[in-house]
Amino acid sequence: MPKQGGNPAACKELIELQVRDVIPLVEAQTHAVVLSTEDGELVLPIFVDESAAVAIAFRLAHMQPPQPLAQDLLGSLVTGLGGKVVEVRIDDLRDDIYTGRIFLTQGKRKLSLDARPSDSIAMALDGKARIMVTRKVLDEAGISRSEIDALREEGPGVGGSGDAEPMHPMDPHQGQPPPGLAPPLVPEKTDEISL
Repeated sequence: MPKQGGNPAACKELIELQVRDVIPLVEAQTHAVVLSTEDGELVLPIFVDESAAVAIAFRLAHMQPPQPLAQDLLGSLVTGLGGKVVEVRIDDLRDDIYTGRIFLTQGKRKLSLDARPSDSIAMALDGKARIMVTRKVLDEAGISRSEIDALREEGPGVGGSGDAEPMHPMDPHQGQPPPGLAPPLVPEKTDEISL
């Protein structure tokens, strides 16, 4: 349902999003998954816990984690049962919590399951499934390019962060998961390994 006075059609109109990055927010002790429209004019930040951030960051970097994560188990179950993730949908925003569904096919059977957007985004990246959001959610929580530019013009953010440079899509992590998200793959000293 839309907010009072809102457009009911906004709950049905769907917009496709792309995952742009996972950003650690140290002061808030959380991470933000940055989704945007194809043209980059609207950005939708989704705040996720560390496990979801790690799962999404590994997928964005096209890397395998050293050990399977919960999202890997879910993906293995889906494919092991002959299913495929075809779409992830972020349906609503209630009390600052996103709700969503994951759409699966299993042969001729079509399934829709309630799912946390953070988990389903990781699964969408695995299967190259579409990530969709309702217009209502984008209207309520999306940030426009002009709003981002206006904030940048106001100067550095809290603690001196931010810059006056225009925002350009890029990979600041050069194909690697963001610092602090990827566990070390090899111990620094092999004599520290105990069996």
